[in-house]
Amino acid sequence: MAFEVDNQTKRDLDIFAVNQDSKSIFGLFNFTTCKGGENKLYHFLSEPLTDLDAIRGRSEAIAFFQQHGFTDLDIDMDTLSFAEYYQKHREYSLRRPTKLWRPLNNQLLNKLRSSENYFVVEKGVKSIIKILQRLYKFCHLLDEKSSGTLPSLFQKRNKRILEILEIQEMKVLLDMIDIRPFDVAEYNYIFRYAQQRNLQYMFDLIYEYDAYLSVAKAASEYGFCYPEVLPKTENRLKAEGIFHPFVENAINNDIQFDTNSNLLFVTGPNMAGKSTFLKALGVSVYLAHAGFPVPAKNFSMSLVSGLCTTINISDNLQSGYSHFYAEVLRVKHVAERLKVNSNMMVIFDELFRGTNVKDAYDGTLAIVSAFARIKSSFFVISTHIVEAAEELKVNSNINFRCFDIREENGHPVYTYKLKDGISTDRLGMYIIRKEGVVEMINEVLLNNNTE
Repeated sequence: MAFEVDNQTKRDLDIFAVNQDSKSIFGLFNFTTCKGGENKLYHFLSEPLTDLDAIRGRSEAIAFFQQHGFTDLDIDMDTLSFAEYYQKHREYSLRRPTKLWRPLNNQLLNKLRSSENYFVVEKGVKSIIKILQRLYKFCHLLDEKSSGTLPSLFQKRNKRILEILEIQEMKVLLDMIDIRPFDVAEYNYIFRYAQQRNLQYMFDLIYEYDAYLSVAKAASEYGFCYPEVLPKTENRLKAEGIFHPFVENAINNDIQFDTNSNLLFVTGPNMAGKSTFLKALGVSVYLAHAGFPVPAKNFSMSLVSGLCTTINISDNLQSGYSHFYAEVLRVKHVAERLKVNSNMMVIFDELFRGTNVKDAYDGTLAIVSAFARIKSSFFVISTHIVEAAEELKVNSNINFRCFDIREENGHPVYTYKLKDGISTDRLGMYIIRKEGVVEMINEVLLNNNTE
């Protein structure tokens, strides 16, 4: 079963950049050294996992690289690029020589050596040999560093690589220093035909390892932790020191869910940090299911089979939908998905901001009360309709948290820290007064009257 996540959620969490200048989670992790590695990284982030063994296996592999100081595969990127070019462009080729006519073949090959065709084949063959030699050494280096505790994913990959390199026609390459024209033609045939699938496996492995090394470097660079992902039956989430990786000097927060407290109701004034916190939590859940490290000091959660967020929803002018109607349709979509998949993390930021206060109050109360009855999923809902919180207190599984605001010298100070309870702070008019909006409008009127 695939992890359920839609494009709205990926946009909300900035998993991929929407334009060249925007930040993205993908960009944060992208320290890859080759295009194939970059494509692998993109694939890993595009499709989070629901298989617990696969998640743990990937996470262990990435952590192993970080813990043992691996930074790259020590494969020259120009060599790799040319090997890829050679494999892709099969129009550059040589006829396979025969032993019977070997002297004649050597004469013909010597004549061809000045041609572009021969140059590409010779350099391509030599490039692949260098890569095989380096990959062989890297497999043994992994074993040496592991001290007998090599992650299971590497054990499987190493076993397969060594099996391929035990094939006689491949084994002789491991100590080869120079290659003769006759052998160039021979190995052109071997690489293009006899060992094509095995070579493709090795190239894919290089890309996979490049992606893992990239993620490991990001984990070190940003101080991410490796999450503990538990079976679904645990039905809990605990995050210590969670933060958003895009925020410089970010303030971290702690949060916890379980079956008896699976809905988090977040209140707080404008600019207090609600949206940033919701995004940080969503990103962490997403990354944990991709087998990646997460922005937190400690993070553990039971497996969920999907993630759905509503943070940056907009009007749909083409369909004629208002903002409020778009919100209603999004809630309906979540309800439909929960009918099929009742084990999800659902995040809503500012429910029903697109309508009047009365409808927003009634809608928030109705939707949150309904979600609270679904104990098999996790829900996080922020709102500016704090009046609904009093009515919702009858639900024992709702955890009420708010963002703390302090007052210093008559001015509010944002701490960006979550605390227990419900916020009654209202800073809308304070912000309007601080920015001098009313005075500016009055100046416009004054100027118009004096003209």
